[in-house]
Amino acid sequence: MSDDTATPHDNDRNGRNDRRDNHDDSHSVAVIGAGSAGEALLRELAGSAERIVVFEPEFVGGECPFLACIPSKAMLHDRTRRTWRQAVERRDEITSHLDDSGHADEARATGATLVRAAARIVGPGAVEADGVTYAVEHIVIATGAVPVVPDIAGLDVAHDRVWTSRDALTTEDRPDSLIVIGGGPIGSELAFLFAGFGASVTTIDIAERPVGDLHPRVGDLVGSTLRAAGITMINGTEIERVELDDDAATVHLADGSQHTAERLIVAAGREPDRSGLGLAALGLDPDNLTVSDTGRVEGTESLWVIGDAAGAEQYTHVANHHAAVIADHLIGAKTRTFGEVVVPACIFIDPPVVVVGPSWSDLEDDPDVVWAEVELDTPRSATDEHGPGFLAVAARRSTRCVVAANGIGARFDEIVHALVVAIDGSVPVDRLVQMIQPFPTVGEVLGQAFEQLVNRLADET
Repeated sequence: MSDDTATPHDNDRNGRNDRRDNHDDSHSVAVIGAGSAGEALLRELAGSAERIVVFEPEFVGGECPFLACIPSKAMLHDRTRRTWRQAVERRDEITSHLDDSGHADEARATGATLVRAAARIVGPGAVEADGVTYAVEHIVIATGAVPVVPDIAGLDVAHDRVWTSRDALTTEDRPDSLIVIGGGPIGSELAFLFAGFGASVTTIDIAERPVGDLHPRVGDLVGSTLRAAGITMINGTEIERVELDDDAATVHLADGSQHTAERLIVAAGREPDRSGLGLAALGLDPDNLTVSDTGRVEGTESLWVIGDAAGAEQYTHVANHHAAVIADHLIGAKTRTFGEVVVPACIFIDPPVVVVGPSWSDLEDDPDVVWAEVELDTPRSATDEHGPGFLAVAARRSTRCVVAANGIGARFDEIVHALVVAIDGSVPVDRLVQMIQPFPTVGEVLGQAFEQLVNRLADET
């Protein structure tokens, strides 16, 4: 990592571990990682009879409040409202200047024992950290995810010219030029953020078009949105090698072209962080875990994986849901599953992209699915000068219920909640089309989509 890599403040650290206060290293549940998933699990188990020990060597609360979701949304909000320096100051205030002591206090308030050290499994029901072995009944892995570093000649994330998202969202300095490897949610948001503060930004992605798994019209509008922000987009080509020196990073592409910038951001996705956990002590391969829909690692009785470490959708709201499922299996009815709810997601460029449930490509060849395709054209869009937008909503012929939505448009990150309710509640389209959408709101686009779905279902019966 570069010199800009963030570490927590020392206010709550200083080698302090709660176990030194109680001298009892026997617990019923060990949670390895106190990020979004681990922190949520502590809240879910608070007040139960379980005795919980949680291990976190870095940020209690995880990356979201300090290094990812919150700082990125603050900076995206400020990109046209404040200077870079003002935005950085506000970002640092919102992230508590990377001081996680408040989160640590909340973790302790749940009754959990907090150990500020990395933990590893040393045997069945045994976890070691900071030279102490803890006897436990259940182990929950909640270690999050780490950036994927593509296998590209010359690419070195330890070099000062190379950033991950963590570096980009904690830096005090705004580079004049950037190259972003990756055109997914993280890459798109970072490109949009820095371009908004005047940096010259180029994105490079092997995919032929942006958000290639979503409706083609969504991809077109994402591309036009990023280009309108001044971003140069290079799609459909591979990177052959990277050259790094003291002043710049140069990327050589397979088509023979080369591009040079002050900084290179690696945003090629994230993968579960299961390294160094000692899973071999249980006869398990960390790169080949099978996690059931209840979060239990198959072949074990008391090992669980939640959040980004589970390898499913990597969102804070999904991590929170996983925590609720695990809590149900530890102290509840033992009936809940990861897949019991539809998963929504957003890309927070302007306008935002929304995905609820399966993508366009997931359902494109499903003969039971019919799509409504609606351009954003409502009175409120005209009064507020929102610009282009598009919403695609899918329903099943067999159930006449909505199952998915892809879209891009102003305020779609808020109206997405109505689509979640429609899908999770299995509300028939015939009922949805009767509902009143307030005038004048962007949400009227939902009524248009539901009406089109009813008509298309009728045409094919």
